[in-house]
Amino acid sequence: MVTQEDYSKDQRLFYPGAGLSASERDRMDRYDIPIGEVTIDHLIYSMSRQIENNFQSFYTVAGELAGEETALAIAREIGRRYGGEGYATLLKAHGRERRGEPRIMALYQDLVHSIRGPKHASALFAAYDETRCIVRRKQCIYFSEANPDNARYTEAFEAGCFDGYVAADDNLLRVEVKHCLFQGADGCEQHWVFKPPAERLLPEAHD
Repeated sequence: MVTQEDYSKDQRLFYPGAGLSASERDRMDRYDIPIGEVTIDHLIYSMSRQIENNFQSFYTVAGELAGEETALAIAREIGRRYGGEGYATLLKAHGRERRGEPRIMALYQDLVHSIRGPKHASALFAAYDETRCIVRRKQCIYFSEANPDNARYTEAFEAGCFDGYVAADDNLLRVEVKHCLFQGADGCEQHWVFKPPAERLLPEAHD
Protein backbone atom coordinates (compact mmCIF):
# COMPACT_ATOMS: atom_id res chain seq x y z
CA MET A 1 0.00 0.00 0.00
CA VAL A 2 1.33 3.43 -0.93
CA THR A 3 1.21 6.33 1.47
CA GLN A 4 1.80 10.08 1.51
CA GLU A 5 3.16 12.42 4.12
CA ASP A 6 0.68 13.91 6.60
CA TYR A 7 1.10 17.40 5.15
CA SER A 8 -0.59 16.23 1.94
CA LYS A 9 -3.87 16.20 3.88
CA ASP A 10 -3.46 19.74 5.22
CA GLN A 11 -6.26 21.67 3.54
CA ARG A 12 -4.61 24.93 4.53
CA LEU A 13 -1.83 24.30 2.05
CA PHE A 14 -2.22 26.16 -1.20
CA TYR A 15 0.09 27.41 -3.89
CA PRO A 16 0.28 31.14 -4.67
CA GLY A 17 -0.28 31.67 -8.36
CA ALA A 18 -2.09 28.38 -8.93
CA GLY A 19 -5.51 30.06 -8.83
CA LEU A 20 -4.57 32.96 -11.09
CA SER A 21 -7.15 33.23 -13.86
CA ALA A 22 -6.24 32.72 -17.50
CA SER A 23 -6.90 36.38 -18.20
CA GLU A 24 -4.56 37.50 -15.42
CA ARG A 25 -1.86 35.11 -16.60
CA ASP A 26 -2.27 36.53 -20.09
CA ARG A 27 -1.86 40.06 -18.74
CA MET A 28 1.39 39.05 -17.06
CA ASP A 29 2.68 37.28 -20.18
CA ARG A 30 1.96 40.41 -22.24
CA TYR A 31 3.30 42.79 -19.56
CA ASP A 32 -0.09 44.48 -19.69
CA ILE A 33 -0.38 45.17 -15.97
CA PRO A 34 0.59 48.20 -13.87
CA ILE A 35 3.14 47.48 -11.15
CA GLY A 36 0.64 48.64 -8.54
CA GLU A 37 -1.67 45.72 -9.44
CA VAL A 38 1.00 43.01 -9.17
CA THR A 39 0.13 40.65 -6.32
CA ILE A 40 2.04 37.73 -4.81
CA ASP A 41 0.04 35.44 -7.10
CA HIS A 42 1.14 37.41 -10.16
CA LEU A 43 4.74 37.49 -8.97
CA ILE A 44 5.09 33.76 -8.26
CA TYR A 45 3.31 32.83 -11.49
CA SER A 46 5.66 35.10 -13.44
CA MET A 47 8.81 33.76 -11.76
CA SER A 48 7.74 30.17 -12.49
CA ARG A 49 6.97 31.13 -16.06
CA GLN A 50 10.43 32.66 -16.39
CA ILE A 51 12.06 29.40 -15.27
CA GLU A 52 10.11 27.57 -17.96
CA ASN A 53 10.98 30.16 -20.62
CA ASN A 54 14.66 30.06 -19.71
CA PHE A 55 14.78 26.31 -20.25
CA GLN A 56 12.97 26.56 -23.57
CA SER A 57 15.23 29.39 -24.77
CA PHE A 58 18.28 27.35 -23.85
CA TYR A 59 17.06 24.29 -25.72
CA THR A 60 16.28 26.31 -28.85
CA VAL A 61 19.48 28.37 -28.89
CA ALA A 62 21.75 25.42 -28.05
CA GLY A 63 20.19 23.39 -30.85
CA GLU A 64 20.62 26.23 -33.34
CA LEU A 65 24.22 27.10 -32.42
CA ALA A 66 25.72 23.75 -31.40
CA GLY A 67 23.54 21.25 -33.22
CA GLU A 68 21.04 18.76 -31.86
CA GLU A 69 23.54 16.12 -30.68
CA THR A 70 25.58 18.58 -28.64
CA ALA A 71 22.46 20.30 -27.30
CA LEU A 72 21.07 16.95 -26.14
CA ALA A 73 24.35 16.12 -24.38
CA ILE A 74 24.36 19.52 -22.65
CA ALA A 75 20.71 19.12 -21.57
CA ARG A 76 21.47 15.70 -20.08
CA GLU A 77 24.54 16.94 -18.21
CA ILE A 78 22.63 19.92 -16.81
CA GLY A 79 19.95 17.52 -15.61
CA ARG A 80 22.53 15.23 -14.01
CA ARG A 81 24.03 18.07 -12.00
CA TYR A 82 20.70 19.73 -11.27
CA GLY A 83 18.92 16.63 -9.97
CA GLY A 84 21.88 14.86 -8.40
CA GLU A 85 23.23 17.84 -6.48
CA GLY A 86 19.81 18.83 -5.19
CA TYR A 87 18.98 15.34 -3.95
CA ALA A 88 22.44 14.91 -2.43
CA THR A 89 21.97 18.18 -0.55
CA LEU A 90 18.72 16.96 1.01
CA LEU A 91 20.24 13.59 1.94
CA LYS A 92 23.05 15.40 3.73
CA ALA A 93 20.57 17.65 5.55
CA HIS A 94 18.84 14.51 6.85
CA GLY A 95 22.11 12.87 7.90
CA ARG A 96 21.69 10.21 5.21
CA GLU A 97 24.40 10.89 2.63
CA ARG A 98 24.13 8.26 -0.14
CA ARG A 99 21.60 6.38 2.02
CA GLY A 100 18.15 7.23 0.72
CA GLU A 101 14.83 5.41 0.88
CA PRO A 102 11.41 5.92 -0.74
CA ARG A 103 10.11 8.24 2.00
CA ILE A 104 13.19 10.47 1.80
CA MET A 105 12.80 10.70 -1.98
CA ALA A 106 9.15 11.65 -1.49
CA LEU A 107 10.18 14.40 0.91
CA TYR A 108 12.67 15.69 -1.66
CA GLN A 109 10.22 15.56 -4.56
CA ASP A 110 7.51 17.33 -2.57
CA LEU A 111 9.90 20.04 -1.42
CA VAL A 112 11.31 20.87 -4.84
CA HIS A 113 7.90 20.68 -6.49
CA SER A 114 6.53 23.13 -3.92
CA ILE A 115 9.18 25.84 -4.40
CA ARG A 116 9.34 26.26 -8.19
CA GLY A 117 5.96 27.70 -9.02
CA PRO A 118 2.35 26.66 -9.59
CA LYS A 119 3.00 24.60 -12.71
CA HIS A 120 5.58 22.42 -10.95
CA ALA A 121 3.31 22.15 -7.92
CA SER A 122 0.95 20.02 -10.00
CA ALA A 123 3.27 17.12 -9.06
CA LEU A 124 2.27 17.35 -5.39
CA PHE A 125 2.13 15.01 -3.58
CA ALA A 126 4.48 12.06 -4.00
CA ALA A 127 3.39 8.62 -2.78
CA TYR A 128 5.65 5.81 -1.60
CA ASP A 129 5.79 2.25 -0.32
CA GLU A 130 8.67 0.02 0.82
CA THR A 131 10.55 0.11 -2.47
CA ARG A 132 9.10 2.90 -4.62
CA CYS A 133 8.49 6.63 -4.64
CA ILE A 134 5.84 7.60 -7.19
CA VAL A 135 5.26 11.03 -8.71
CA ARG A 136 2.37 11.88 -11.01
CA ARG A 137 1.78 15.23 -12.64
CA LYS A 138 -0.18 16.94 -15.39
CA GLN A 139 2.24 19.83 -15.93
CA CYS A 140 5.98 20.44 -15.77
CA ILE A 141 8.09 23.60 -15.99
CA TYR A 142 10.69 21.69 -18.03
CA PHE A 143 8.17 20.91 -20.77
CA SER A 144 6.38 23.55 -22.81
CA GLU A 145 3.14 22.81 -24.61
CA ALA A 146 3.93 25.83 -26.80
CA ASN A 147 7.27 24.29 -27.89
CA PRO A 148 6.58 20.59 -28.50
CA ASP A 149 9.64 20.30 -30.78
CA ASN A 150 11.80 20.76 -27.69
CA ALA A 151 10.41 17.59 -26.10
CA ARG A 152 13.59 15.70 -27.01
CA TYR A 153 15.61 18.11 -24.89
CA THR A 154 13.18 17.74 -22.00
CA GLU A 155 13.64 13.98 -22.25
CA ALA A 156 17.43 14.37 -22.17
CA PHE A 157 17.27 16.74 -19.20
CA GLU A 158 15.01 14.38 -17.27
CA ALA A 159 17.26 11.40 -18.07
CA GLY A 160 20.18 13.40 -16.70
CA CYS A 161 18.26 14.14 -13.52
CA PHE A 162 17.62 10.43 -13.07
CA ASP A 163 21.33 9.66 -13.65
CA GLY A 164 22.15 12.20 -10.96
CA TYR A 165 19.71 10.70 -8.46
CA VAL A 166 21.13 7.20 -8.89
CA ALA A 167 24.72 8.47 -8.63
CA ALA A 168 23.89 10.29 -5.37
CA ASP A 169 22.23 7.35 -3.60
CA ASP A 170 23.66 3.86 -3.17
CA ASN A 171 20.20 2.54 -2.30
CA LEU A 172 18.46 3.81 -5.45
CA LEU A 173 18.41 1.24 -8.24
CA ARG A 174 16.76 3.12 -11.10
CA VAL A 175 14.03 5.51 -12.17
CA GLU A 176 11.22 4.17 -14.35
CA VAL A 177 9.30 6.51 -16.65
CA LYS A 178 5.83 4.99 -17.06
CA HIS A 179 4.68 7.80 -19.35
CA CYS A 180 5.55 11.45 -19.74
CA LEU A 181 4.52 14.69 -21.39
CA PHE A 182 7.58 14.64 -23.64
CA GLN A 183 6.26 11.36 -25.10
CA GLY A 184 2.97 13.01 -26.02
CA ALA A 185 1.08 11.65 -22.99
CA ASP A 186 -1.39 13.84 -21.10
CA GLY A 187 0.72 13.66 -17.93
CA CYS A 188 3.75 12.06 -16.31
CA GLU A 189 4.24 9.12 -13.96
CA GLN A 190 7.69 8.26 -12.69
CA HIS A 191 8.82 5.63 -10.17
CA TRP A 192 12.04 5.83 -8.16
CA VAL A 193 12.87 2.18 -7.40
CA PHE A 194 14.95 1.37 -4.31
CA LYS A 195 16.61 -1.75 -2.98
CA PRO A 196 14.39 -3.82 -0.64
CA PRO A 197 14.69 -2.66 3.01
CA ALA A 198 16.80 -5.68 4.02
CA GLU A 199 19.37 -4.90 1.31
CA ARG A 200 19.71 -1.15 1.90
CA LEU A 201 22.80 0.45 3.29
CA LEU A 202 22.07 2.26 6.55
CA PRO A 203 23.16 5.83 7.31
CA GLU A 204 26.71 5.98 8.57
CA ALA A 205 27.13 6.60 12.28
CA HIS A 206 28.77 9.87 13.25
CA ASP A 207 30.68 10.52 16.45
